[in-house]
Amino acid sequence: MMKIGLTYDLQTNPADERQVEFDPPATIQVLTQALQVLGCQVVPLGNAGDLLREPRRLDGIELVFNLAEGGHGRCREAWVPTLLELAGVPYVGSDPLALMIGLDKVVAKRLAVAEGIATPRWIAIERPASLPATTSLAFPLIVKPRSQGSGRGIDARAVVADSSQLDARVRWLSERLPEPILIEEFIPRGELTIFVIGNAPPVAYPAIQRPIDPDSRLSCHVIAPAPSVWECPVTLDEAIDAQARRLALTMFKATTCRDMARVDLRVDARGTLWFLEINPLPTVDPGGSLGLLAEYLGTTYAALISRILEAACRRLHLPVFAHG
Repeated sequence: MMKIGLTYDLQTNPADERQVEFDPPATIQVLTQALQVLGCQVVPLGNAGDLLREPRRLDGIELVFNLAEGGHGRCREAWVPTLLELAGVPYVGSDPLALMIGLDKVVAKRLAVAEGIATPRWIAIERPASLPATTSLAFPLIVKPRSQGSGRGIDARAVVADSSQLDARVRWLSERLPEPILIEEFIPRGELTIFVIGNAPPVAYPAIQRPIDPDSRLSCHVIAPAPSVWECPVTLDEAIDAQARRLALTMFKATTCRDMARVDLRVDARGTLWFLEINPLPTVDPGGSLGLLAEYLGTTYAALISRILEAACRRLHLPVFAHG
């Protein structure tokens, strides 16, 4: 029986937006159960602070399944992997470099451009005073924090239609989250997300279409409260799905991800795919894209967790857990 540690930042208050990326207790419980079904002994390890205070938590741990998001800064997702590497403990998931690249949307977009992948045109600014008086970007635009996830800092007013709205939104976001800001052309039609699992080779699974709010054209994971009606405007035919998978694999390899990642794309009215971001530390919430993918494939959440674990074990030359 393999002794697997579980690292995570626990969401104790869902109303606290600083914890929006953290995993709720239910997710930790479901993942623990899935690993136990696979025959693992699961040891909760907590987050980077817990490991710093009590490094002996890692005694006897053969492998760590890392979910820890970190507390602040654009390198926060690298905290736990860095500590694990210093301690010589192998872990599931990407290394610190890939995690830092994925968290910085501008760096990831620059890599996409280098790979010949379309991404919405953008500018990045450090503070409201850096906003140019005029821009060649075409409205509508979306204003985002440069290094946040889980929709933090994004709501229906994040999409702006003119310079006045842009200026107001930049100032609002800077006051709420004092960090660099990404402003990019908004692709209003539809949104896809693709889960990638594996290493040699990685496998891009079928694209999942995120429901869109008809008014803001933003996807379901950033709009609250939820509208009464959602749209799924993209016809997910074989050609679009195949193109989305190829794009996801290209970005997975370009950012040097390992074991798992999620790639988010936008689709315009002509069917062109536009890269938004890659998440090397995707949520494993069974109610999220991983659970939807399991349902689509006719398999179970535990089976997909097994595939992720198998990928890591093969990479690390550890005993392999065969998936269902």
